[in-house]
Formats: sequence, structure tokens, C-alpha cells
Amino acid sequence: MERLIGQGRTADVFFHSENKVVKVFHKEFVKLAYEEYNKVKMIESLELSAPYVYELIDIGGKKGVVYEYAQGISMLSMMRKNPFKVAQYAKQLAELHTEIHSKPITGLQSIKESITTTIQNVKIIDEAERKTVIDYLLKLPDDDRLCHYDFHPGNVLLFEGNAKIIDWMTAGFGNPCADISRTSVILRSNVLPPSTSTIEGMLINIFRKIFYRSYINHYLKITKISQEEVEQWLLPVAVARLAEGIKPEIPYLNRIIKRELSKRCLSK
Repeated sequence: MERLIGQGRTADVFFHSENKVVKVFHKEFVKLAYEEYNKVKMIESLELSAPYVYELIDIGGKKGVVYEYAQGISMLSMMRKNPFKVAQYAKQLAELHTEIHSKPITGLQSIKESITTTIQNVKIIDEAERKTVIDYLLKLPDDDRLCHYDFHPGNVLLFEGNAKIIDWMTAGFGNPCADISRTSVILRSNVLPPSTSTIEGMLINIFRKIFYRSYINHYLKITKISQEEVEQWLLPVAVARLAEGIKPEIPYLNRIIKRELSKRCLSK
């Protein structure tokens, strides 16, 4: 096995050979390797700013997906180095997201179906509330646009003025507003590392707000979509996010859920 360059919950990434990396899935996630390979090959035909995928291989008794080595530094790391350029990076993120949403696609899972399945498995809220949220979700407008559904600065690599979008495992088709809402929930989360000082926390939150407002305003300006069209997806997206078990985020997500249930007259 070549040098380890990244680790995750479901897979680790290693250098494979010249200009290639291999994403090796842990044995319990072998099914995800097949799903990711097939999904990314399908998305590849859309000619987006994403790394090329070569093949699915057996490696050390596990399954691996071989990708083009995408040189660069994540947009998140670049912002940490250049905090006064956050608005510039935010607009670039919005433009990349617009590019994704310009592509109609079939053959992937519906984002609405994916959210529905996820909500059904959220046990932190009761069954009646889950049903209320799912009934609301099913009435929201659908579409056939490609959605990344985990789109944030950590999943964009920058190199010499070019960008590569990575981690397409959650991609599906649907209404772009669902995808934008998911990104909004991620960007507006106020969870900070435990070691963050009070002053650092204040500065991070200031730049985070600047980034989010620049991103959403630029996206809405480009697409002519309204803020309300995005916000109507916040309730199901926030409930589904609970399933990821990020404990520090739970109070933040619960506030969104409570507000949106009340706002949309769905509270018990």
C-alpha cells in the first residue's frame, strides 16, 4: 500500500501511482465502493470540475476506487490562510454550485427519497414528528438536477486558479434548493473545535457569517431563485442531518427544526 494521504469514517485514501490515488473502503463498507464507482462514472459524463475515476480494484482484501490525483488545497484551508478573501471564495463556491445544478441527470437516487429514508431512521425525534416532516417534504417541488448534497469548502480543491469538486458519494437528482439548503445548514453551524479560544471563536463566527451571506446572495443572484424557495427545505434537511450523529450540532439543528415547524404551522 502506498502512502496514506487521507482518512475517513468509511474509507482511507492512498497514493496509488503517478497522478493517481486510491480510495480504499473499510471492509464493512464494501457496498459503498461499488455505489461510489458507478455514481461517479455516471457524473463524469457531465464534464464537471471533478477528478477522473479510473477503475474499481481489489486491494488487500478490500475494494478501492482509483481516481485521478487532484492536486490542490481545500478551499477551507485556503480561507484559513487568507481570511480576508472569504467573500471571494464564497462567490467561487456559489458559481461551482450553480454549475452542478445546471446539469439534468437520471439514474441516480432521488434526493427527496434519500432524505425521506434518512428521516425515517432519526430516532432522536418521535415517530409522529418524523411523519409530519416527511409529509411536508413530499409536498415540496421536485426537479431532475444534479445535486452534490455535501457541498462545502472542504470538498473543493483549489490549484493554480482551477477547482476540483470531490466526494460525490451523496450525489443524487432533485431540486437544487434541497442541495443549497443542505450547504446552508453546514455553513451556518456554529460548532467549533473544543480547543478554540473565545477570541478565536468570535473571529471564526464573524468570517463564517460573511462567507455564508456572500455565498447565498451570489447564488440567488445568479439563479434568480428566492430565499424562501431555499428555506422551505430547511426543516427536512435539518432533521435528516440529525442522523449523522454530530452531537455538538444537535442544539443548533433542534433550533432550526423548532423554528421551521412553527413557521410552517406544523408543530403539534
